[in-house]
Amino acid sequence: MAYATPWNPARVRQVLTTESRQKARELFLRTHRPFRRIWVDLCKESDLVGRFIGEEEVYHLIADGDLHADNRLFFVVGEAGAGKSELCQWLEYRSEPTRRLPIHVPRSMTSAAHVATILRRALGMVGTSTLHHAPLTTQSRLVALTASVLLYERPEPNLTPAPAWESLLNSASFHQAIEEHLEAAARGAYQHQLLPEPMRGLVHSGLNQERLAAGWQALRLLVTHALEQTLWLGDLRTILAEIADAALTSRVRPLLLLEDITAFRTLGDRLLDYLLDLSSGHFDAVIGITTGYERTQLAAATLEGDLTHVHQRLRARLVLSDDHGRNFGLDEDLVELTRSYLAAIREDGPEVGISACEEAFGQGLYPFSETMLHRAFGALHEQGNPRQTPRLFLEHVIGAALLAQEPPSTVLDRSNYLQQPPALFRTIDAPDPQLQSVLRWYGQVEETSVTLDSRIPAALGIAVPPAVLTEGVIRVARTYVVPLTDVPAPIEADWYQELRELQAWLANGGLYPSRETLKRGIEQLVLMLGDPRALGSPHSLSVSRTELFYARGDESIPITLDRESGDQPVTRASPKLLVRGQPEERAILEEAAYLALSGATPPQVCRNLALTLEWVQRHHAAYQQDIRRLLRDQTGLSPESFILIAWYLITGLRGEPFDGAPNLQPEERTLDILPWSLEQQRVCTLTGKELLARRETFRRLFIGAFTLRDTLLDRVRLDAARSTFDPGETLDRLVALPLNSLRTMPFRIRPTGERLYELLAILHRYATALRNLDIATNLQQDREKLARWRQWISAQQHTDSAVLRQRLSDLRWRCGDLGVVWREGWDDALELLAGITTEHITELAASVTAVSAAAANVNDNIWGYLAFRHWLRPLQRHPYWAAIDALISIQDSLLWAARTRYRGDGKLLAGTRSYHELLRTTRAIRQLLQKE
Repeated sequence: MAYATPWNPARVRQVLTTESRQKARELFLRTHRPFRRIWVDLCKESDLVGRFIGEEEVYHLIADGDLHADNRLFFVVGEAGAGKSELCQWLEYRSEPTRRLPIHVPRSMTSAAHVATILRRALGMVGTSTLHHAPLTTQSRLVALTASVLLYERPEPNLTPAPAWESLLNSASFHQAIEEHLEAAARGAYQHQLLPEPMRGLVHSGLNQERLAAGWQALRLLVTHALEQTLWLGDLRTILAEIADAALTSRVRPLLLLEDITAFRTLGDRLLDYLLDLSSGHFDAVIGITTGYERTQLAAATLEGDLTHVHQRLRARLVLSDDHGRNFGLDEDLVELTRSYLAAIREDGPEVGISACEEAFGQGLYPFSETMLHRAFGALHEQGNPRQTPRLFLEHVIGAALLAQEPPSTVLDRSNYLQQPPALFRTIDAPDPQLQSVLRWYGQVEETSVTLDSRIPAALGIAVPPAVLTEGVIRVARTYVVPLTDVPAPIEADWYQELRELQAWLANGGLYPSRETLKRGIEQLVLMLGDPRALGSPHSLSVSRTELFYARGDESIPITLDRESGDQPVTRASPKLLVRGQPEERAILEEAAYLALSGATPPQVCRNLALTLEWVQRHHAAYQQDIRRLLRDQTGLSPESFILIAWYLITGLRGEPFDGAPNLQPEERTLDILPWSLEQQRVCTLTGKELLARRETFRRLFIGAFTLRDTLLDRVRLDAARSTFDPGETLDRLVALPLNSLRTMPFRIRPTGERLYELLAILHRYATALRNLDIATNLQQDREKLARWRQWISAQQHTDSAVLRQRLSDLRWRCGDLGVVWREGWDDALELLAGITTEHITELAASVTAVSAAAANVNDNIWGYLAFRHWLRPLQRHPYWAAIDALISIQDSLLWAARTRYRGDGKLLAGTRSYHELLRTTRAIRQLLQKE
């Protein structure tokens, strides 16, 4: 029998929209279920802190504020899909026109052009054809020009070479695409997207269709930033102030509803800046914030950059979901929520064809049941984490089931957003996979069996064998779940055979045929404390972390059983988690074998979970100690000293302090900050650049080893590692690494998969370059250079600037007279020398003196010399020295051109008047500048 699906898929999609704003008002109110449990953890308006309130109380909390009060902020905090948009939409419909002017900005309408129209229409500017006074054609060219500037200011790997993309930005067809978006926003077409996909025919020199597709997303983001900058330069605050003034004149207060501030970019920063300004505004602002954003990014998103400043305006913080991604109160309202959506989908009530199923499934629930809904809700997860939110439930349970032609249980089994519930019944009694699926999702778990109304699989088109059918009820025996003596094993024959083999091995040793089953159970127990092959911090919760990882073997933890079980013995070069099978381990190992067979969890099986965890902790620690020993045997380094020396070397390259809080901020691009000179320390420069290019890898390793979260150091762990860390000794170990023998070492970086050998090779090359550096000779050369600079600068204190400018002007005229080709860089050099003053010379002299004093006190070691080179670097790059070198180049070019011309004419070089005048000019300049 086929599964009956008497509903229209188009109607399903119309009702189950991703955002509340996409529904018509009548449909929204028909499907909306009141929020009854909103947790208040901050409230400055009334005594509501520390309890749950409903949506009506939220509305009155916002609406009862004084008309003339300054800006008031209300945060609605929850996981993505927790209902922030739903609550904002309900507040818009609930608002009383005589008290509040709602301005709703959905998360999908965060294009600057869209928001500009929304705000201007709040001022009554309906029907306007432009966003500003300028024509849309002019605006589109300005946006493209701004994007061209950003293209060079914010280099993006996918948008290179920049001139080719600039040509695309300046094309007429691209201007037309931007103009169409501006025009659509002006007429209120908020679904219009800015440059959603590469436009056909946009193939320019150097940009084929493949390059366009690869860089289009980055280009779209670039144009979005340009659009925001173009529209909001000084305009947003004016619009918001006009809205507030107009509303107050009408005796209403504007209510700004921002569904999700995380969807905004530059616009969000400017909105927050206005709303947080203590000297402006009369808005009530309800701001949706994804869990964690407030702590990690909100402070940085404001122009003040201070979360305390945010809390000065914050009147209440309303939380929709807990720390585990579960909506408050949704499980209590789950069935009624489903009924309301199903009623809206069916429109005219249940169809005649399924009315007979109402009793089996529940009134208005076909093709679901209360048991199935709660089980699916509890199984929801996203990217490995539990996420019990309305959006996930409606999209991946209700929507997925209704839009498929297969029974809901089969659809949910394949879903990437649901963890399949365990089969708590004897699968041998229900061999049909579809029947097993229905029993997993719909079955009622009783003390000794799993039961199900036979009308449910019949309605879903699934056959039921007569052997499990009794008086219209399917009944199959339960497996062992709770450790009670009177509960049978999952599959008796298998379990009893496994138990006999395990007990024989524990009692007598010898070959253990089913040892792989026991290993799977032991692995499940060990993973409760984390993967012992990972050598990072077990306390780090950072999403940016990486860690060293022992990578020998397959994905399973290498486990070996002792007492001649048939496993290979453990060696120092191939560590494994060793289980000896001692008599005191008997109960724990039996439970481990049962875990592998039953599919249960450790709390369901282990009688004494604390004792089991203690056993696991001992084996976990012993195995990790063996892995650490292997790493030290091969490299002479512990994981912590490897990460610290890498970070120490990178810190030295960047000129950051060696001690104190590390700078763990990611770099958008590699900065030219090397202290070394390519001419003076070539090997150090090249190997240093190579190491600095891998800073992101070492930054993530440092986070994984020494932080609790991205921005929260694990001080105890870091200080313990530093207390035994000697940078000089560790540097010597890097230099002494036998790289050829380390190529096959079994360590990688997780999750990137990089080999540890590759990182060690980079560190080895740079460490060797540092050790081979003749610090005394290089330091002496630096001191001699500084002495020459001091002598040179002291001679410039009394230079006649007016005479020097005249001589430089004569020099340029001589170049024209002799036909010397003028180089572009010479202009800047002559302008700098012509404009230099006594104050500039004095300031430069002070810098030379300060660095010279530092050079006199440099410690004769690599770390002290590194610090000194960072002092010297900006002085070396002072434009004054480059200008002097350019001047000498000009003079040399002039003399060479003069000799070439006069000798070509057959004249005596020394007897020409022009040549004498040229010599007088160059000598005068040299005397003025005292150039050696």
